[in-house]
Amino acid sequence: MVVLIHPKTHNIVSLKTKGIELSRLKLEGWVGRKISDLTEADSVKKILTTLKAPIELSDQSPLEQETEWRHINFLSPTKQSAPFLVQLFKFKNEVNLRLCARDLGSMSKMQQKLMDTHRSMERDYLRLRHLESRYNLLFDNSVEPILIVDLTTKKITQANPAGARALMTEDPKKLVGAELYQFFSSEHRDDFESLMTAAQTGGKTKSLLVKSLGADQTFTLTPSLIVQEGGPQLMVRLTAKSMSKGGPQSTPTQEWFTDAIQKAPYGFVVTDGAGIVLSANDEFISLSGAFSQARVLGKPFETWLARAGVDWGVLINNLKQLSKLRNFATELVSESNTSVEVEISASTLDSEEKRYGFFIRDVHRLSQTGPVASSSMAGSVSQLAQLVGRMPMKDIVGETSDMIEKMCIQSALELTQNNRASTAEMLGLSRQSLYIKLHRYGMADSSDKP
Repeated sequence: MVVLIHPKTHNIVSLKTKGIELSRLKLEGWVGRKISDLTEADSVKKILTTLKAPIELSDQSPLEQETEWRHINFLSPTKQSAPFLVQLFKFKNEVNLRLCARDLGSMSKMQQKLMDTHRSMERDYLRLRHLESRYNLLFDNSVEPILIVDLTTKKITQANPAGARALMTEDPKKLVGAELYQFFSSEHRDDFESLMTAAQTGGKTKSLLVKSLGADQTFTLTPSLIVQEGGPQLMVRLTAKSMSKGGPQSTPTQEWFTDAIQKAPYGFVVTDGAGIVLSANDEFISLSGAFSQARVLGKPFETWLARAGVDWGVLINNLKQLSKLRNFATELVSESNTSVEVEISASTLDSEEKRYGFFIRDVHRLSQTGPVASSSMAGSVSQLAQLVGRMPMKDIVGETSDMIEKMCIQSALELTQNNRASTAEMLGLSRQSLYIKLHRYGMADSSDKP
């Protein structure tokens, strides 16, 4: 861009631009205006300094003149920022000053994109560091023994403290670089080779029952394939079964029983007296969406109950009074916040410390075919059927709704041991609405006031 400027008033006499980018700025609107009024605030001093000292070209040609370009930010008539590199010349035998400017708009946009990309990379890098920090924290604090094995070298690349203790090693770093099968009986070496070959070629893994060398124990080895930039790896979880020489040996019957509980199609959970999960089988881990036993152990069982404290209160009160509970209907909430309709049966276990066992059955499929009516319900339905032809269908439907509503309230009162607040929460009613319905069906006490 070339701009002619009046030497005294510093008004723009004329200008000439070249290129599509500059034509979009509509710089023709500058003609007749003072050039210092067309610059941004941070460039006013620089343009005034430039106007006071133009480059005289009376003795030297422009190619021989050593000059310094100044970066000045102008404002276009459309109020857009227009950065330029400028030089001001005073030609011999020419009245007006001549301002030569090189457009920096495209370079400025490129620099802005570069800065945005750099900031985005910094955010991604920071996010990855946070993820890596959380992964390492979870990995190191997991109570479940875990090993990471490189499928290419077939050597351990990482182990958590629990994994080191399981293999009778104090420092997890001492396991790094060692081959996995060397910690187990030599009879399992072919199984390890087959497992790693199948995982590397077909991505398939299967559990193995192996015997360790460092301690008289057997482990259920559960591998999971991980594909990373450095190549495929196996995350190996070790579930120990005690085989110590000083203790009693487990009989085949006990092993079958334990295996049946672990592989049962119903969820099974053992908690202490406070409701903290001590053990859980694979089905419950699947229902809860936890993916691993380590994410279940040590947490309150009520965490996965839809009504949390209310459901847990009903369960624990019945267990304390009757030692057993059958077919308690509720919902299980997974970690992905999805609900599953379940029935919970429970019993108090014989142990020195208070322990409870919970059996969780998924009743979603049963609910799709409709619930089975009880004998009392069947009698009520037959009585309602006799009203057909004697009353309008609208009135019969009203009778049915009232009957079901009354039965729900009665069942909730029985489950909550006549606790009005818990009953209202279980039914999804306010306490005032519950009291109104109690009076309506003649179930209210003298102390129940709507």
